[in-house]
Amino acid sequence: MKTHRVSTTISQKHWELLKKHAEKFKTQQKALELALESLENSSKQSPVLNPEEKYWITLKWANSLVIVEKTAFKLLIETADIERLNELFIQDKPIEYAIEFYLQKPLKECNLKEFIDGLVISTRITNWFDTIDYTDDGSHYTLRMTHDFGFTLSRLTVMLIESALKTYGVNAESVTSARTIFIKIFKNQ
Repeated sequence: MKTHRVSTTISQKHWELLKKHAEKFKTQQKALELALESLENSSKQSPVLNPEEKYWITLKWANSLVIVEKTAFKLLIETADIERLNELFIQDKPIEYAIEFYLQKPLKECNLKEFIDGLVISTRITNWFDTIDYTDDGSHYTLRMTHDFGFTLSRLTVMLIESALKTYGVNAESVTSARTIFIKIFKNQ
C-alpha cells in the first residue's frame, strides 16, 4: 500500500484527543485513519433532507395524513359537496394549520414569502398537483398549479387557498380551468 507523509499543527485539545486515541489504536497513524474513515462513512449515511422531506417525516409522526389512492381521490373530489367543504375550510382552516405546523410559528409572525413557501410545501406534499410553484412578479406573487383531477379540484383549491389568504390578510385574484390554477397574491394592501 502506498503511504503519504502528513505534517500539520493541531490545537492542544485535539492533540490530547490524538494522544488518547493513539494509545487505544496503538499509533497516531491508525487513530487518524480511523477518524477519517468515520467521517467518510457518517457523511454517506446521513443524506441531507430537503424541506419537503423533513415535513413528510414530521407529519408522519403527527398522524396528520390519510393516504388515498389517486383514482379513489378523483372520485371523491368529483362527488364532493363543494359548499360543505368550503364551510369546513372556513371553520377548521386546514391550510393555515398546515403552514403554521410547517413553519412552527403563528401566521401573524410570518412574512408573506414565508407564508407562500409554507403554502407551496404544504400543498406539494398532498400529491394532488403535477406542478406547483410561484414567482415574485414585483407587486404580487403568482402561484401556478397544474393537476389531472378536473374543475372541481380547481374550485376546491381556490376556495382553500383564498380562505387562508383572507385569514392571513392579503388579497388575491384567481383564474382556473379543469387542469390549471393561477393565483395572484398581492403584496401591498
